Amino acid sequence: MRNAYRTLPIFALIFTALLLSQGAFAAAIEADMVIYNGQILTADSPDPNNFRTVQGAAIYGGSFIAVGSNDEVMQYAGPGTQKIDLGGRMVIPGLIETHNHIYSYGSHFFGGQPQVEKQAPTVTWTNKQDFLGQVRTIALSRKPGEWIVTMPGGGGIMGAPEELWRGDVNRFDLDKVTPDNPFVMHWSAMEEMVVNTLALNALLARYPDIRGVVRDDNGAPTGRLKGLANNTVRYEFWPQLSPAQIGPYYKGELEEMAAMGVTSNSTRLQPNHLAAYGWLHARGDMPVRMPFSLESGNRNPNAEATISRLTGLQGGSGKNMWGMGDDKLWIIGLSISNIDGVPSTGASCVTKEYPREAPAFPLWRFQFYGPHGMCTLTDPEFNDIETLRGAAKYGFRISGMHTGGDKGVNAFLDAVEEMARQYPDLPQRRWSLDHCRFLNEEQATRAERLGLMFSCGPKYVFAGERGDIGAYKVLYGEQVATDVVVPLRRLLNHGLRTTLQMDQHGFYTFLGLQVAVTRKDEQGKVWGAEQRVNRREALYMYTRWGAEYVLKENKLGSIEPKKYADFVVLDRDYLTVPEDEIGQINVLLTVVDGKIAFTNPQFASSMGLPQVGFREDPTWWDRNTSE
Repeated sequence: MRNAYRTLPIFALIFTALLLSQGAFAAAIEADMVIYNGQILTADSPDPNNFRTVQGAAIYGGSFIAVGSNDEVMQYAGPGTQKIDLGGRMVIPGLIETHNHIYSYGSHFFGGQPQVEKQAPTVTWTNKQDFLGQVRTIALSRKPGEWIVTMPGGGGIMGAPEELWRGDVNRFDLDKVTPDNPFVMHWSAMEEMVVNTLALNALLARYPDIRGVVRDDNGAPTGRLKGLANNTVRYEFWPQLSPAQIGPYYKGELEEMAAMGVTSNSTRLQPNHLAAYGWLHARGDMPVRMPFSLESGNRNPNAEATISRLTGLQGGSGKNMWGMGDDKLWIIGLSISNIDGVPSTGASCVTKEYPREAPAFPLWRFQFYGPHGMCTLTDPEFNDIETLRGAAKYGFRISGMHTGGDKGVNAFLDAVEEMARQYPDLPQRRWSLDHCRFLNEEQATRAERLGLMFSCGPKYVFAGERGDIGAYKVLYGEQVATDVVVPLRRLLNHGLRTTLQMDQHGFYTFLGLQVAVTRKDEQGKVWGAEQRVNRREALYMYTRWGAEYVLKENKLGSIEPKKYADFVVLDRDYLTVPEDEIGQINVLLTVVDGKIAFTNPQFASSMGLPQVGFREDPTWWDRNTSE
């Protein structure tokens, strides 16, 4: 007992020394920024129902160095520290968006520039003669040999008149009005295309036996290109805009994402998209982080050879995965752009036949993709299955991939199960399916065995009768539709790592969180209450678990020391605001890498902060079911 009492002063000295050393460490570092007097949801626990809520955080060199009470973080404040009094406001980790076509939104909504292609004016259909006359006018303005890429204008069926879909315009018609220029007319999100003979010959000279060249009854090419041929023309022959031309528009959309609380935006990128973001990054003009899935192997006639030469850019398994790049721009996997289409157009790959008579979905009557939709993994016009096999063989992950109907999901699961037998580490590579448009209990069980991740879009529920869940209601009945579309609770019950996505320009991030919690559509109808998740789980889907999707869970997704200082200040309490008002929460401040990426104008004025970032009109964003 006497010895025990003698040790007490020693322990006291050690404890005092630790406290003094902590204070000395804090005194030695002057934080760049300290936030205090807040309600900070740290997301610092693997369990979404058991994280800490603290008052403040100190930031130095782009990372958090202290997270805790006001007293703990203010130790790091010095004369040069930016101090932000949160006044009791709520702070969350920066949102990690895992499927958002940001390049498309940036080009189409900021200045009207095309995505990456140098395109001619659109051509409006009145009749065939006039249509071809407009094409001729465009051709007369171009130098011989210059590629012409255009699209129909004036609406129609999925962006084109019915006559184009029927094949009323073929390459011979186009040859008469474009004799000196390779010509491309595309529509339906570039999935459909008709070309003249000069463009066709350029393709066939490089790839004589390429799939996807539509032929007539005599075996002669008509000029229509689908699948592999279509995508190859897009990737390899279309004239491209330079990074300097499109980069500023891409920056504008990144700024809009920051205004929605997004600090990392994951998307799939074609090489020329990537060049534009690289151009921005080199100039220090990336307000948000950009993890990306690379499309270089997507519908590539030499898919396996190309993928083999990309080996090392991304790889690993389990907790030891990597993606080359830095903390602002890095690769997270290879992408097949889509294994099917969307149900509203009859393009999702489904087991049931699309009925031709469905008043809510008039495009089904055309069955452009056949009675079961577009099924690229089994369609001989595509080589998507070969791209999957190449990715599996050379150690890559598949991510950023559009999925839709049950038949398409089954085909993907079949393929991955087969490949996992050959490559046993594949279930540890975080292969991912995006959208969660259809996932039943059996599919979830198979996905669990394969270690798959899911990026899910609440918008597919929010659109209700007119959207994906309404389409599957017509096909399978309401009971099935409510059970399989964005089934977040099922995914969590199976231990499947799940994230959230917008997948639509203007679909507000907090509306996504709201729908994940309520399962209400735009009319207030609840679709499948049993698939709801709670607010904390939804927050993790958009933060901590999103960090796993982008391979940065050690650096992103929570507010903890040594992690990047990405956070968002809100005007309302996310945990207590009425469920139907989550979509009305406003972002006041977004910080990326310890630097301000967005300030709400009124908040900035009241706090003496600079006016930073997105300054367009945000009132058109989809925000709440009550609007």
